Amino acid sequence: MEVRPEKGAAGNWGTWLDAYGGLIPRWEILFNITVLRLVSFNLDYYWSLDRRGGSPIEKKQLEPANLSERDRVDTAARPEDYSFRNYLAYSLYSPLYLAGPIITFNDYISQLRCTPPSITINRTVLYGIRFLITLLTMEIMLHFIYAVAISKAQPAWQVYSPFQLSMLGYFNLHIIWLKLLLPWRFFRLWALLDGVDPPENMVRCMSDNYSALAFWRGWHRSFNRWIVRYIYIPLGGSGGPGAHGYWGKARAVLNFLAVFTFVALWHDINLKLLIWGWLVTIFILPEVLATLLFPKRRWQNHKEVYRVICSIGAVGNILMMMAANLVGFAVGLDGLKGLVQGIVGSYS
Repeated sequence: MEVRPEKGAAGNWGTWLDAYGGLIPRWEILFNITVLRLVSFNLDYYWSLDRRGGSPIEKKQLEPANLSERDRVDTAARPEDYSFRNYLAYSLYSPLYLAGPIITFNDYISQLRCTPPSITINRTVLYGIRFLITLLTMEIMLHFIYAVAISKAQPAWQVYSPFQLSMLGYFNLHIIWLKLLLPWRFFRLWALLDGVDPPENMVRCMSDNYSALAFWRGWHRSFNRWIVRYIYIPLGGSGGPGAHGYWGKARAVLNFLAVFTFVALWHDINLKLLIWGWLVTIFILPEVLATLLFPKRRWQNHKEVYRVICSIGAVGNILMMMAANLVGFAVGLDGLKGLVQGIVGSYS
């Protein structure tokens, strides 16, 4: 039986609806942030049903207005706070709706009840000045450094010297860092002006990271905390019985693989991002193995030698993080191959 496409007003309406993207054409990309908030509300509500351990307020006898960020996240809201009204208000909170930073439902409700002491006029003004300086830095880099334009043009990499190619990849990542930092700081500034203090997403410059694990704790920090709370720890993290030693490290690596696969799919269902997630997991392995082979406690009497070992590892970590992020967010796998061949090819 042949099914013919429906014609007339109803058929035209369906065609128009399929093509219409609303006020934001790529709304489904931005909706990924909303999905994280929906999960946070539901899991925070589910965990609030088990209150046998008591809340940090009762244990530490703290004032609700003086709770730390960790206590606000761990303290369940009142039963009446898990309402459909708060569900919508939290999911559609304007300052953080498009890009975050991500704040858990418990933290959000706690701050609505009591403004955190961290929000002051002086701190907010200084944060606004930092945002303007960051914006000016981005404008200067785009005006004088053409790393993005060159990489987007898919050039013949062999025409550049190894030093030029190295700097091209290095500054490309700095522009990516600034490109993400600007909207996150703008929306966080908006939230601070509204009386809500969400986590800072970028706490360190990407050039100030020598540890792969520390790098991901400081890059999209609010997302990292969300993953740890709602995915990594429920998966078992690196703890549990018999988790010490090699088995604990292996379990942690397997959980890292699951987490970064989720992160890649959460960004977009894209092979390039999947390769990025798996590369990140592979590139974490050397640091995990190095901590087993060179534990810090054994080098207390040889601190200078241990510092040299850490420096060698830091160089490798930085190069691997650059490679992974160039694949995921800049030139792709083929572009990275061209960069590497251009950099090391002249030595052969």
